[in-house]
Amino acid sequence: MMESELLNQLRDIHLPQAPLWWPPAPGWWVLAALGLCLLAWGIVRLWHRWRRFRPARTARQLHRRLTLELRGDSIAPAAWLHRTNEVLKRLAVHGLGHREMIPAWGDDWLRYLDGRYGEPAFSRGAGRCLGPARFRRDAEVDVQALDGLVSRLLDRECRRFWRFSLLPAVRRKDAATSPAGGSP
Repeated sequence: MMESELLNQLRDIHLPQAPLWWPPAPGWWVLAALGLCLLAWGIVRLWHRWRRFRPARTARQLHRRLTLELRGDSIAPAAWLHRTNEVLKRLAVHGLGHREMIPAWGDDWLRYLDGRYGEPAFSRGAGRCLGPARFRRDAEVDVQALDGLVSRLLDRECRRFWRFSLLPAVRRKDAATSPAGGSP
């Protein structure tokens, strides 16, 4: 009788309870912490880049205002030319930190702008009037061509924001001393 009671107490085989999703295993905690650190690093990096390219965005806005003033006949083309050059010079010196461009004018200034633009549109093209020619009384300015050229230059400076790099930008020493902004 004892054996039958013992056999009656036995139960059928059953599966264990399924594991719960919370709390996760220690490996998931490490992975989550790593993901949060990576997210924080990316946000800080993006914020620094956004602040670094603020001068280019501001210069683009100033140039657009100048062009609107010119189209509204608030300023003369000669004044527009000088103020546009001032916006570009401020961007180069204060915004981009190229302090060596403070005394630059004439062909050195045009070569620098060519280096930033990527082709000789300032020293040989419509941007030539930003050189010594802007001080002549009879200086002729192709406002539309120069406006398009300066707009494209400022747009390129603003688009540099979206170029992806893992490490902060490091200026090469020879690029900082060359008037054209490139290697000698």
